[in-house]
Amino acid sequence: MRNVFSVLCLLLASLLAFGGLAGYQLNQLLRSEEPIREIAGSLPQQPQFSQAVTEMLIEDLTHRLPEDLQWAVPGGIDQVLNPLLGQAFNNERTLAAWDEVLQQTRTGYTSQLEDIFSQGSTGDPSELDIELELTPVTEAMTEPLREGLADIAGWVPGVNLDSFDFIAPEIEIDIQTAADSEADPYTWATVAAASSWWLLYGLAAGVLTVAGLFLGTGRIRWYALAGAAVLAGLLGLWMATGIASPDLEHPPGVPEAGAVILDHVQTRFTGWAQPPWWVFSAVSGAVVIIGVAGAMLTPSRRR
Repeated sequence: MRNVFSVLCLLLASLLAFGGLAGYQLNQLLRSEEPIREIAGSLPQQPQFSQAVTEMLIEDLTHRLPEDLQWAVPGGIDQVLNPLLGQAFNNERTLAAWDEVLQQTRTGYTSQLEDIFSQGSTGDPSELDIELELTPVTEAMTEPLREGLADIAGWVPGVNLDSFDFIAPEIEIDIQTAADSEADPYTWATVAAASSWWLLYGLAAGVLTVAGLFLGTGRIRWYALAGAAVLAGLLGLWMATGIASPDLEHPPGVPEAGAVILDHVQTRFTGWAQPPWWVFSAVSGAVVIIGVAGAMLTPSRRR
């Protein structure tokens, strides 16, 4: 009976160790500033993203500016806006605004999942969509432009505007996170809520490992340790080659800026999330070797 409990303790310990690392990573993504900054913080410096956002801004601004002011600008307002806004990404003001967007999105999405967990879900996967509010970025990008246009407007006949704040458009991008149309939002929310207990899972895994080794007798304890490590290693490889390295598809109708965000996040997320699981699998493999060696070195019980 002791050996049965030993096997159960060690198997449960491997599952809790897996859950502890997975919970730690998810908790970091949802409740810490640095991971999301590491994953997406450099996105404004990507030419494809800056160009996509610039085109969205120009299209919106050309419809907002008075026609009299557009005619007063040689070459057309779009010819002037393109280089000005394209360069607006390469400054601290815009990068700070982008970091603000990331942190607001992170905290908002965490609250979104917490609300689903506490209040329930309709079952619609769209409840898991992320709303990326780019208005702080557009305000930072157009600040010099708004100040310059305010100076120009003073001598343009027929233009009487006290402020050009209206040309800082509100841009929001909806990002579909659930690729599976049958994804259950409440399951996602439950996993997110459970991730905050990652440290408890890790401590419990350690306690159960010690208990399993203490309860087991002879070679059984070592074989049980090796078997539990094999399970942990397989789970680690599954995470490293699956969830930690996702293949994010572009949903139909996604804006170009949204597609660039998905591609960038996919690459950077894999670089952030995958290495710990390779280490986890390697450590599990080492424990397998220890377990097999311990079993071989343990004398067999004589009858």
